[in-house]
Amino acid sequence: MNSLSNAHWFSIARRAGRDVLLFIGAFIAAYYLRFHDFWLIENYVFSIGAGALALTISCYIFGLYSVESRGAERFIAHALMMIAAFIIAAIIATLIGYINFSTRPGRGLMALSTGLSLPMLLLHHLVLFHKHRYAPQRVAFIAESPAEMVEYQRIRDLKPNGVDIVGRIDINGSPPQGDLLGRVKHLSKLIPRHRIDRVVFSDSRIDDETARPHLRRLRYSGTSCTPLITLCEEFFQYVPLHLVTNEWLLHSESSNRELYFRKLKRFFDIVTSIVLLILLSPFLLMGICLVKFFSPEGSVFFKQERVGRFGKTFQILKLRSMRTDAEKDGPQWSAGAKDSRVFPGGALLRRYRIDEIPQLLNILRGEMSFVGPRPEQPAFVESLCKVLPFYEERHMIHPGLTGWAQVCYPYGASTEDARCKLEYDLYYMKHAGVIFDLLILLDTIRVVLVGGLKMGSQRPRYSPALDLLTPAPEDDSEEGKEILV
Repeated sequence: MNSLSNAHWFSIARRAGRDVLLFIGAFIAAYYLRFHDFWLIENYVFSIGAGALALTISCYIFGLYSVESRGAERFIAHALMMIAAFIIAAIIATLIGYINFSTRPGRGLMALSTGLSLPMLLLHHLVLFHKHRYAPQRVAFIAESPAEMVEYQRIRDLKPNGVDIVGRIDINGSPPQGDLLGRVKHLSKLIPRHRIDRVVFSDSRIDDETARPHLRRLRYSGTSCTPLITLCEEFFQYVPLHLVTNEWLLHSESSNRELYFRKLKRFFDIVTSIVLLILLSPFLLMGICLVKFFSPEGSVFFKQERVGRFGKTFQILKLRSMRTDAEKDGPQWSAGAKDSRVFPGGALLRRYRIDEIPQLLNILRGEMSFVGPRPEQPAFVESLCKVLPFYEERHMIHPGLTGWAQVCYPYGASTEDARCKLEYDLYYMKHAGVIFDLLILLDTIRVVLVGGLKMGSQRPRYSPALDLLTPAPEDDSEEGKEILV
């Protein structure tokens, strides 16, 4: 599955898998210690399995599997969230047991399994929390040209968690410097000497007749050898726009995903939108009442033209959250729920995303999907396409109600912010799949529940500062915000 083709997602899967094994293993050990046998243990399989699933989902929503992105947060906060996730798992396991009373784990068994599993889970997460500090991946950078030296220095200054830039390797031989490890032709000796795990190079070296034979030999010798943009994908989960090339776009589709994009994704969108429209209808009704109470003179719904797949426009639907005179001073960027033009009830609608519920109709009509790049206004698209390369790539798939850029990057209203979100969108388009979409939906739950604490706002930014001549167009008053900002 493409969504797990990146080492970062394999790492998350391994961490979640170890949590499952610890949770289930502790219960099996507790059962044996209490009853000195495994008799009837199969009766508890469903309850404990549900608890293990709830544990991993809760840990992911709390961001406990992406510890390299958590910045300077102390482990005690991480441990408290781990305990909260464990409590949720225990409650789910107990409630599932009540469906069939004979399968309900007893209090003594639950207490003993808790005493065994919780310390082991905390120890596991303590190791995860500090792993990137005491066991980082040691990376050497092939850099000789001025452009390569700029990239090399940029990533050294960034100091990404989980990566130790041990030095650089040149091609033709440069004057000795402190960070120069040697020449590319001596890679076979340099790798064991400096304990190098990976060699990184710029795309231009792929066609370099001097470097290419050594890189090919390195690849077949078992040492990881990847372009710089791949390193950014794995450790930042976005693709720096200045590193994207037409070749990268052409080769980013490593397998045919027509079944997913045209069948599975659409089936999921239809079923889920119908179910959510039914479940969220009370909240939608409450939102309509708030709009009519606080701003009775205007329409309940807000419509605006947006650009969809392949550039086709459609009318996006939302509950109105601003006063009807919001544009009396002309169009301007929205400041989200704190915008002075938002009426009191509208702030509540925005905070808990109730104003977004009508977009389920856009999904049901096939104009949008649950996960994808956020749709923009035609004026925005026209302007941004002029200053941001590959911006039109966002329109190769259906726009989404939520997306990787929305859960990873904080709210912004500038061309630079549009560029950063495009980097996340391009990453999503390469790795889109069932698993990745489900993880984005879990991230969405976290953002909605905790008010927007995003992993992306803590991730280091590799992209260089922008120097763009054309500013982004001013935003329509009602739609300046993103769904998850």
